Amino acid sequence: MDNQSPSLSPATQAVLDALTALGQGNVHEMAERSGKARSTTDKAIKTLADAGLIVTVDTGADPADGTPTRWRPATPPAGTEPQPEHQTGPTDAALNPDDGDDIDSSNDSSTAETDHGPAAEDSSADTSPQTTDPAAKPADEPDRDGHDERPSTNNAPSVQPSRPGDRKVMAIKGVLADHDDGATLDVIVAESGIGHPTAARLLTAMEQADAARRLPGLPQRWVAGPTKASEVDPNPQPPRCPLCYQVIRGLANTPNATATVRPLIRPDGTLHIVGPDGETHVVALPTRTTGITRSVGRRSDATINADGSQPFGRGELEKLTLDVLAANPGKAMTPQDIATAIGGQLGRTVSSGAVRNNCTKAAAAGRIVMVSDAPLTFAYPTHADAGSTEQGDNATEQS
Repeated sequence: MDNQSPSLSPATQAVLDALTALGQGNVHEMAERSGKARSTTDKAIKTLADAGLIVTVDTGADPADGTPTRWRPATPPAGTEPQPEHQTGPTDAALNPDDGDDIDSSNDSSTAETDHGPAAEDSSADTSPQTTDPAAKPADEPDRDGHDERPSTNNAPSVQPSRPGDRKVMAIKGVLADHDDGATLDVIVAESGIGHPTAARLLTAMEQADAARRLPGLPQRWVAGPTKASEVDPNPQPPRCPLCYQVIRGLANTPNATATVRPLIRPDGTLHIVGPDGETHVVALPTRTTGITRSVGRRSDATINADGSQPFGRGELEKLTLDVLAANPGKAMTPQDIATAIGGQLGRTVSSGAVRNNCTKAAAAGRIVMVSDAPLTFAYPTHADAGSTEQGDNATEQS
């Protein structure tokens, strides 16, 4: 391919070199590897494909799904196969200087053969020791050429990235690479074809991995970060506050505040704050004790909720359920109504199924009343029913 490089532009050559290094890849991988913009990479791919330097890879994927086409370098044409022979000839001669003598002796032998017969015999005798088996010489050359070609085709899949990366993350990364001055969420959605909620979520994941960086000011814009798209986890653990280590919610607004606070934290774990009086106050941040570290580590993967909140402690949800019903005595409420009320108080999602289980348990103990079965509703007893409820509690305690 080097002999065709002078006819390629520097950008196209960079894309070709990137694909050669990858073995095979799509437009996003080539753009990331070469450091070129998406539009530049698209033009380079078209130029290389028209020139026959790259060919498509049949992955069996349906183009209707939006899967980008994969490419690989084209194998050398049949007319260029002798080229490696010319390249290996000087290399062998450099490694074995006697080969040059063989060439000279063969030329001398052709001249000597016309003048002196014995000289021809001497020259053939000089050249024969170079090959122990006369029949192996012509057989070795095709084998050597064939051996040289096999690794180029077999090694191509071995240099593929071990992790191809999320397709949508790579699409967003490609859009950001095309906008050096930053791209808004609307621009990212329009050019990538990804919905607003998904694009916002993936941008947050890319910010956590430093694959995307948010620019200050409004409207909010993002630029590409140094981290590769293939190294981004599209479903990362929720970020935690650098001060209190609690899960950060409302990710649409808080990254700006978090990015502002982080540089202020000193290596010794303190914040230096200048008060209204102009005096500097040193605030020692709370340290993460061993117990807290174990608790967070133990719950981070196994018991953390999908929204990033910690699960309720033993009996905590049951108490909250009874508190909501007690605040509305005599009012029939479904488990969903109770879960919505608790979620509004805590600012988190509460499972109505868990609330239903607690209501059923409390109703069986006589602490609340099941008003109806369809729909399933419960109510806290009014003052008129307080006596019967207390008797039920006493009977439960005595049993």
